[in-house]
Amino acid sequence: MRGIVSDIVPFSVHDGPGIRTTVFFKGCPLRCRWCHNPENWRPGPQCMVLPSRCMHCGACSVCPAGARGPDGAYDSARCTGCGRCAALCPAGACRISGAAMTPEEVVARILPDKPFFRDRGGVTLSGGEPMYQPDFAIALATLLREEGIDVALETCGYAAWADLRRMVPLVSRFLYDWKESDPEKHRRWTGADNRLIRENLARLNDAGTRIVLRCPLIPGCNDREDHFEGIAKLTRRYPAIERVDLLPYHALGNDKRTQLGLSPDGLTPPDEKTVRAWRERVQSLCSIPVG
Repeated sequence: MRGIVSDIVPFSVHDGPGIRTTVFFKGCPLRCRWCHNPENWRPGPQCMVLPSRCMHCGACSVCPAGARGPDGAYDSARCTGCGRCAALCPAGACRISGAAMTPEEVVARILPDKPFFRDRGGVTLSGGEPMYQPDFAIALATLLREEGIDVALETCGYAAWADLRRMVPLVSRFLYDWKESDPEKHRRWTGADNRLIRENLARLNDAGTRIVLRCPLIPGCNDREDHFEGIAKLTRRYPAIERVDLLPYHALGNDKRTQLGLSPDGLTPPDEKTVRAWRERVQSLCSIPVG
């Protein structure tokens, strides 16, 4: 069995408790306007181009799919991730995001980090959406557990319940994204409504899991009182939710969008005063910790 992994990042402190290694999976069913990992939308490998390094030499025009032009132009929709441009680029302007790996190969990369996990850390499966590759995610989580390594799953919840249910005994906590409380606004900003996401949250609660609700907040999109109240209602309805993490928008994804030949997302990061006001308001509505 092989899965497609875009990155394995050690010493992560923002993807679950303790020091963790985060494995980023390729493929996602949503298209969030504010996504900071757009290179993980597509399930297969694809080229990313660093414009600052491109010498416009034309070497990449060898692309068999016609994704590269003689002036360095990049049509990411045509890219098949074959890697020929990256192999020939003399300036290192092209790189391939996504590599096929077996669960055993991923674990071998992670094991040197194990001494740093101690009693709180571990591995977080992220993406993209790990459940876009459910069999690979489950096989990897199983091997990690056999090595005595804690596993957390970051998920958007837009997945088959049969697959999420198989992860329940393997995962210590679910880092569950809640992007928008209003179904139609959720569709507008992510490409799908939140019905399945809400249903799976209820199922995970009933299954006795531990859940951290992760809520991206984006000015002009979901920074509304009714959404804040929606977050609080979930924490009252589902006792498995142990805390809420607010994730203010940042623009780092726009660099990746440029490398993928995509337009900027057109969004603006909030200032510190706004973020502080968001946290204070959501905390006032919730009886559990809000970070």
